[in-house]
Amino acid sequence: MSDGSKKTIKVGFIFQQTSNWMGGINYFKNLFIAMSKVESPNIVPYILKPKDEKSNILLDYAKILELVDGKADVDIVSHSQILKDKPDIAWLPDFQHIYLPEMFDDKDLESRDSDFLNKAQHSGIIILSSNDALDDLKKFFPKYSHKGRVLNFVAILHEDVYKKTDEIKQETIKKFNLSEKYFYLPNQFWKHKNHKVVFEAISVLKEQGIDIQVVFSGNTSDYRHSNHFYELMKYAKEKNIEDNIKLVGLIDLIEVYYLMRNCISIINPSLFEGWSSTVEEAKSLGKNIILSNLKVHKEQNPPCASYFSPHNACELAEILKEKWLNCKSEPDFELEKNAQENMKKRIIEFGKNYQKIVLEALKK
Repeated sequence: MSDGSKKTIKVGFIFQQTSNWMGGINYFKNLFIAMSKVESPNIVPYILKPKDEKSNILLDYAKILELVDGKADVDIVSHSQILKDKPDIAWLPDFQHIYLPEMFDDKDLESRDSDFLNKAQHSGIIILSSNDALDDLKKFFPKYSHKGRVLNFVAILHEDVYKKTDEIKQETIKKFNLSEKYFYLPNQFWKHKNHKVVFEAISVLKEQGIDIQVVFSGNTSDYRHSNHFYELMKYAKEKNIEDNIKLVGLIDLIEVYYLMRNCISIINPSLFEGWSSTVEEAKSLGKNIILSNLKVHKEQNPPCASYFSPHNACELAEILKEKWLNCKSEPDFELEKNAQENMKKRIIEFGKNYQKIVLEALKK
């Protein structure tokens, strides 16, 4: 590929996206945007036409991939192994099923074990989203760890989210009937996202006579634990904290960012992450965040972060209490300024890192 600087490289992405995994849709959207910012060579993504409406947003950033007899006119396949006649790059987002097997049924565990081993054995390169995940590759698949390459993704935001107008704040508060002050947790209601510890912290503060409000968005369905959301709501009723919890469901991404921007703090209490999109969005937006003390969260290193044990509701309650009593629900203007100044550089670095992986895979 010594003359590749003048060529266009076609990269095929073959995945079955669904609107239940918004983090995945946003991941690929951000990757495709970053790819478009890097020149020499020009790397163009091709995807199969998505089967659901939410995923159709990806068509704004990629070309349609045509499969004929299981083959396609691309140079390499990324994040997939379906086209056996092409070089490929696998993606292992995280090793959650090994650390938290109770979150999966036996069929899921068997399927993931088989999939991970297949990718480790047969892929030319394996993308990991963090150094923490790379350490896990070395631990669980030492024979194939030399294939691992870390690609930290970057959340790319539309410039509209930085508008410093009171109208945006007031429109958001009115639409979702929010209080003037609130914390915000934007994760899907999947069990490993650990909403329970936040509910418990709210209850701890309620008993102290402190009524905070936490806004929750995201899908309330967890295919692995169908009763999870119901159990959370049952707990909220038993502890009389229903008025402290505001559920807004699945909302537009721009609304997610407005809620982030105008909250006291974002919260991510997750028990496991490969590279948290919530944390990356906080970094790109310029917003302080309260995080479970996972190694990967500390690796992401967002500015002005507070950390707590994901199993300690009292520790989280103390952080929420201090912020509720002493902080305003408004944008972090200094953090926003720094985030905007660094955004272009971070996007280009993301694109260049991916380009480097593609070029290396094509040489293998």
